[in-house]
Parts: sequence; structure tokens; C-alpha cells
Amino acid sequence: MLRYLTAGESHGETITGILDGFPAGVPVPLACIAAQLERRRLAPGRGPRQARETDSFQITSGMSGGLTTGAPIAVAIANSPSGKQAFSSVPRPGHADLAGMLKYGTLNAAVIRERASARETAVRVALGSFALRLHGLLGIRFSSRVVSLGADAAPTVKSAMAALAAARAAGDTLGGVFELRVDGLPAGLGGCSQGTARLGSRLAAAMFAINSIKGFEVGGGFRLAACGGIDAAREPQLSGGLDGGITNGSPLLLRCAVKPVPGLAAGADSVNLKTFKKARVVSKTSDTTAVFAAAVIAEHAAALELAGALLEKFGGDSLAEIKPRVLEWRKRTGKVLARL
Repeated sequence: MLRYLTAGESHGETITGILDGFPAGVPVPLACIAAQLERRRLAPGRGPRQARETDSFQITSGMSGGLTTGAPIAVAIANSPSGKQAFSSVPRPGHADLAGMLKYGTLNAAVIRERASARETAVRVALGSFALRLHGLLGIRFSSRVVSLGADAAPTVKSAMAALAAARAAGDTLGGVFELRVDGLPAGLGGCSQGTARLGSRLAAAMFAINSIKGFEVGGGFRLAACGGIDAAREPQLSGGLDGGITNGSPLLLRCAVKPVPGLAAGADSVNLKTFKKARVVSKTSDTTAVFAAAVIAEHAAALELAGALLEKFGGDSLAEIKPRVLEWRKRTGKVLARL
């Protein structure tokens, strides 16, 4: 069983993660992890904090001689030394502040912000880098792209940069939609015996666990609601690579809607929960958009979930055991799929 946990706070010394159940014998160069962390950190639309972060990291267990050992993998990523956030009894609208303050019975929104911050996603990317490496060695490829940004339904590099510059100048933020594609997945991952076994439900949970994601669809998604069954049957690719919660051998296609970042340089109205007087919350560090960074994070979150499903299907404690099983399965299922 592949599972992971993260810990740490946005302005703490480090954020850390543990990945348990990962197979032995997988070569994972540190440069690969660093490159994935850089993709997240330098994605378009990031805020001023990213200029301070270096995402320097340490692997403190689970690797020897550049190979995973089968033991739990522990990763620690250093935060820039900027100090704890100051006490604030004014929740930021759209953030976890108010709900968290009510849940934990505190008047200090900073306590909630420290853990609810998207900073935690850096360690998910680091752990997901191991899963991406495993997939790559098995011929499974991940890619993502932003398919809409704000009102722009077909952003180009030029139009996206212009939209981000305009939003930044106005103290505003933008949402958007990204698409994630996975090629080379073996058929038969997931299950239909229970709702929790369905791979779509598991991937949805992984995507919704990413900050600011508010919508999720597989393949044709909501477009299928406007189709008749006859039309849908004529376009099997609309299933997005999943039928009955099980991979069918076609490319997996997911899309996620990302809301505008709620931290606004232009400010937002709130209430001081200590005095119940009206207050204004201004953010000087928020991203202009999270959609580009979320797409990168989603690759890693999906890679972790799919790696778990792959290990459930094929078993094995090492890459040397798993790889021949995947290759043999592809031969068997490929004979059937080639005739469809």
C-alpha cells in the first residue's frame, strides 16, 4: 500500500514528507526532484515569496547509492527564514481562515494560515517526483497544460502574460482550467467492486486536495451531460481513459477548475472576530494565479495515486519484480486492444 504524509508550516523551519510503500531499486537522481520543485516554484503567476524560496531539500531516509531501498522515504524542504506570521483576528475571505478559526476555537488566523498554506504542496511535489520516476521507467508519461485563464478560453503565452500583468496591476487575481494527460497507463488499474476502489473517485480526491481546485472532470466530463447515449458511444475517447472506475488502455485525461487566488493586493472586506468591527485585508505576497502551479502539482498528486493503483495491480517490492509483470500484462492486454 502506497501512502504519504506531510508536516510542517508555511513559515516554519522545514516542510517534511514521508512516502511509505514505495518499491526498492528505483533510481531517482536528486536533480530530477530539484527540477520538479523548480517547475512548481517558477510557474507563471507566482507571487513575491517564490523569489525568496530556494526549495533546497534533503532525503534523510529511504535511499542508498541513488536507489530507493524500499524503506519509508523522508524528504525535508527548507523554508526561507522569514519568521512566523503576526497575530491576526481578521480572517481573509476565501481562505481557510474563518472555517479553521471556528473549528479549532482560535482568534488567531495566522495559526490556520501556517498549515493551510499552499506552501505544503512543495513537499507533495518532492514525493510525487519518486512516483513520476517509477512511471517513467515503466513507459508511462505525464503532461499538463493550461486550457483557460480567466475569461481567455484559449490562452497563448503572449495573451496569458498580458492577462497576468493586467490583473497584477489591478491588484486582482485570475482562475483557470488545466488539463492533465497520462499516456501509457496499463489497462486494468482501479476497480468497480466498491465505490472507493474506482480510480476516478481516488483521482478526484487527490485533485481536490490541492489548494484552490473547485472542479474536476474526466474525459468529456460535463460535456457528456449534453450528449445523447448514441453520440457518446460514437466517441469512446470521451470516457477519458476510465470505464467503470478502471483504466481501459487509452490515455487518461483529467481537467480541473482552479478558483482565483483569494488573497488580493487590492484588498477584500472582512470582520475582526475580536471586535466584530469591519476590516480590510490586503495581501502583498499572494500569487496572481495558481492555475499554472496547480497543473504541475496535479501531475505529482496523480502520479502518487496512480503509482498506488499500479502497485496494487502488479505487486512486487522492487522495480526488478514490477517491470516484467507490467511488460507481460501489456503483451496480454495489447493483443485484445489491438483488435478493437
